[in-house]
Amino acid sequence: MSRLATAPNGVRAWGLGAGRVLAKVFSCAVIGVLVEVEVDVGAGQPSMVLVGLPDAAVQESRERVRAAIRNSGGRFPHGRVTVNLAPADLKKAGPTYDMPIAIGILLASQAVLAPLDDALLVGEMSLVSVAAERGMKRAFVPAVDAQEAALVAGITVYPVRNLSELVQHLNGFATIEPVETVRSLANLNGHQPVVDFADIRGQEHVKRGMEVAAAISLTITLTKPSRASAPSAAGGRLERSLSTFVVTEGLGPLKRT
Repeated sequence: MSRLATAPNGVRAWGLGAGRVLAKVFSCAVIGVLVEVEVDVGAGQPSMVLVGLPDAAVQESRERVRAAIRNSGGRFPHGRVTVNLAPADLKKAGPTYDMPIAIGILLASQAVLAPLDDALLVGEMSLVSVAAERGMKRAFVPAVDAQEAALVAGITVYPVRNLSELVQHLNGFATIEPVETVRSLANLNGHQPVVDFADIRGQEHVKRGMEVAAAISLTITLTKPSRASAPSAAGGRLERSLSTFVVTEGLGPLKRT
């Protein structure tokens, strides 16, 4: 029987291929280190083992990934699945590895055949800049993060809504349209602030303090007498100053979050 068939709902179904393949895809740790997700599917008692210092949230991805593959119309491989997250001496935390682990399993079982040597699979948009710095050309991120991920120049960002959509794209049965690169933070989500610090006369100490605090990511607390309006007016205009950052300036704070 063919590995690919048409599912009852009209969507291409994807199952297991023949042979044994060691698959490798790329993700990224929160601290900005590239992580290699290596997957081996072999004979043995059905099980899934994660190694490479995964924390509890990463360990729980075993059940999330298994359910996601099955619920998306795929077949989870029978036998022993071993997932290695390298480098082994770096602790892996959070659910950001669900996508690369799932795709790695499908690559190892030959349900996905597309080359992904130049692609980053990640669930955190602030990590996409690391992929660009490492010379990668594509990034697959959750759809809700795609607009912000498009701030990074030199890399094509694809918004992923679910695992089935990504598999269909990689196998050439459907197309995920890339997000247009955002050239300015002011244009993010089409938002255009309409107020500016220049509207406020005087209060230079207030404006200067807010600009310095915003530049170094400090929390600002504004207090005022009951009839004073300068703090609230200044607070509403701080967004305008931040939105004038060019993309390269704005990526610094994104890397630190």
